[in-house]
Amino acid sequence: MELAALSLPALALVTGLAVSRTAQAVPLVDRIDSALAPQACNGQGCWTNHLRVTDLDGDGDLDILLANYADFFSGDASPQPLVLYINDGSGNFTNNSAAALGNYAGNVRMVAVGDVDGDGAPDLYAPDGAGGPHVLFMNDGAGVFTDEADLRLPNSYPMGAAARMGDVDGDGDLDIFAADGYASDGPPFGHIYINDGTGMFEELAGAIPASISGSDIDEVEFFDADRDFDLDLIVNAHTGGTGALWLNDGSGTFTSQTSIDPPATSNFHYNVAPCDVDGDGDLDLWIDNIGGGFTEQLLINDGAGNFSDETGARVTGNPGEDDNGVICVDIDDDGDFDGVVISLGTPERLLENDGNGNFTHVANSFPGPTDCSLWGEFGDLNGDDRLDLVTGQGECSSSDEVYLGNDMMPVDSQAPQIIAVNAPSSAPANQVVVAHLAVSDRTVTDEGPRLRRAFARIDPSGAATEVSGWFIGGDLFRVELPGAGSGPIEFELCAEDQAGNIGCSAAQTYEIGGDPGDGDGDPGDGDGDPGDGDGDPGDGDGDTLETGDETAGTGLPADDDGAATGCACSQAPGTPSRAPAWTALSLLALGLVRRRK
Repeated sequence: MELAALSLPALALVTGLAVSRTAQAVPLVDRIDSALAPQACNGQGCWTNHLRVTDLDGDGDLDILLANYADFFSGDASPQPLVLYINDGSGNFTNNSAAALGNYAGNVRMVAVGDVDGDGAPDLYAPDGAGGPHVLFMNDGAGVFTDEADLRLPNSYPMGAAARMGDVDGDGDLDIFAADGYASDGPPFGHIYINDGTGMFEELAGAIPASISGSDIDEVEFFDADRDFDLDLIVNAHTGGTGALWLNDGSGTFTSQTSIDPPATSNFHYNVAPCDVDGDGDLDLWIDNIGGGFTEQLLINDGAGNFSDETGARVTGNPGEDDNGVICVDIDDDGDFDGVVISLGTPERLLENDGNGNFTHVANSFPGPTDCSLWGEFGDLNGDDRLDLVTGQGECSSSDEVYLGNDMMPVDSQAPQIIAVNAPSSAPANQVVVAHLAVSDRTVTDEGPRLRRAFARIDPSGAATEVSGWFIGGDLFRVELPGAGSGPIEFELCAEDQAGNIGCSAAQTYEIGGDPGDGDGDPGDGDGDPGDGDGDPGDGDGDTLETGDETAGTGLPADDDGAATGCACSQAPGTPSRAPAWTALSLLALGLVRRRK
């Protein structure tokens, strides 16, 4: 059965408990000594510039992947191992690099993770920081990887610090962006590798601009900057400027967007973190180290991909230190994104969000001593529904660290927020009907919000047949709805997080056999209604565009005008689904099974 939303008094009590835990300013996590022992690089640990916390062997728990390369910023070839720790489900880790990766060592600063061949298993891509051969490790489904780059990728090699996977051309599979030009400080600054749907890639020539502000790309992020449901790209320059914001035309070709405030300083910076900090449904940006005095810069999105520096008005008490990134994470389980600063000069720092995008530094939220963290990622490592943290080390200490959430860390009780939906109001018969949902949940990762699944419910008030969706980059997921049959079809788009919390959009319908839209990009008003000509941006494809408002994702019903205001339902962890058991054959007959090329 599905449960009603919490009453306001009960919700206030839960929120109060979460806030009080943070307000006590005691560590929310405990460092687990020797969690990754024995460490690589002669037992001392390597220089871990980047790491991923993700399920690589398909057993449902989170493993740890460490990208190591000590001499990246000099561009020298100085290989270090790519290290994979397998989780036993209880937060105990075993180094499985030999069996899983053949003890591969390279000049790898960053690894992109995603399923490129549609077999349901995450694969790994990494460019070489010294300009050598890039690697594409294909997963056999059990966490054993084989490098097939020579077969699947172009044989010209980027000299790259950064890489990401995302669907840039809208065909439903994951493409690759690989940064380039670190040593030369000139174009090309990267490469777009287009996936044919089977994990075979060709470069899309002329797809990116030839200039950036600053030099030395060390990080990139796919995200939907202008909420048109394609993936844009922010390129982070290590020094001398912000880098570049490139907007996607939907086909994988990018143009420069100049409406982004410059950094306050030219200090070295390493990480860009997109997330919705103020609850308006668009993605804002944190950038480390360049807000003045080695503080973080907070750039607020106007909804159309124009960013303004509002650090001074919104961030209070953040000490200036030599930092390496910000993680968007809901530490206090109140439904908004706090910021955790990954720092070289202090223990990790908490910037607590008041719910409106205003942040206050809460001291002593993470334990000392200072350990010179270069990267970090949150996730539930031991299955207790609390946030845990893994940090990568190297500059002054080399032992990578695992921290487990203690009793002061709230258990995850918040359903994922469906903050925007793009779906047609009508579609031709017997064609795949594509819908997109933008999802926000407790923490942001390179693979989006950390979900168990995204899905659609067809006929939610009746049979409630479920259709699986999949991640396409940033905060976006794609679902292919049935195109068979006739008449209106009702559906809702949903997400389930790892704690079993479920959030859904308001129900809506599309008409089979109708006109899918004129594609003239009539402006919409953001409330789920057709364009009203008021000049607000639409998505340009004739579909219905819905975005949340100040109640988005709170579990409240749609507002009176029928606009989707986030989750219109909630389901407690462990509640049985109402969906009947469907065979693959019956789903295929109804057009409900994803077909690969």
